[in-house]
Amino acid sequence: MRSVSKRRLFCLATGCLSLLLLVSGGYFSPATAQKPLADEGDLAKRLKRIPATSPEDSLKGFELERGFKLELVAAEPDVMDPVDACFDENGQMFVAEMRGYPYLPEQRPDYIPGPVRKNAGVIRLLKDTTGDGKMDQSFVFADTITWPTSVCCYDGGVYVIAPPNIYYFKDTDGDHKADIRETVFTGLKTNNVQGLANNLKWSLDNHIYFAGGTNGGSILKDGKEVIPNGRRDLKLNPKTRELEPVSGGSQFGHSMDDWGNRFVCSNSNHIQHVVYPSHYLKRNEYLAVPGVLRTAARKGAAAPV
Repeated sequence: MRSVSKRRLFCLATGCLSLLLLVSGGYFSPATAQKPLADEGDLAKRLKRIPATSPEDSLKGFELERGFKLELVAAEPDVMDPVDACFDENGQMFVAEMRGYPYLPEQRPDYIPGPVRKNAGVIRLLKDTTGDGKMDQSFVFADTITWPTSVCCYDGGVYVIAPPNIYYFKDTDGDHKADIRETVFTGLKTNNVQGLANNLKWSLDNHIYFAGGTNGGSILKDGKEVIPNGRRDLKLNPKTRELEPVSGGSQFGHSMDDWGNRFVCSNSNHIQHVVYPSHYLKRNEYLAVPGVLRTAARKGAAAPV
């Protein structure tokens, strides 16, 4: 083994000593960090307020592909912070209002002003009583839940993803407010609000599929683990309340075409095709596949959308 000369050891020792002297001399002291100016004042008074855009004027800001039309159905104060919606067989509209985004009360920074509300999420029921295509009645169907990311109608009620739980809400006495409030599953993690489970959608096999997000979690039913920890997309049998993992890996959003082909997305890849659905892979547990997803974007991942 090559020996280290005394001269080299001396240089290393003096170099370390110089570094210690620099640190002890205050060169890395927090006192040298930039301090805010004393005359900054209240930024709220210095920054110009931007007036709110009316619901009618907001439609003018959208660019639509040929053949599409955009109409106003509901706006504040009848609905606020909507992230998902669905219609039942009577034409009633259920909306997931994800209030409180992006902070839970215990995660909210000190510089965010205003009161802190815990479990501020709401499921809104909207009705069109005149048949003109615009909602004219609004009811709080269910509240005091965490971030609701999706709502899906079933059997007179709705399934709702509001991590860490998946709920079933139903109104049985006609007062437009859910009197049945069941926590069907729990265990979905909430550590990243951008990675929550989301997007309940009916498929051709009469199951409700949803994106598992990126947080993962061990899903429990009646206190027993039914899905081990992992970042998986899942499908729900709404009648038997059985969950089954499926191929995918959606961060937020997914969809199916008329033939049952499934497409998923993430914030870095806006469209991927699930080319190996899990029910095919189960036929041969020894088959090794390079991956279940294939990018379908014309210009590849992270392309302009």
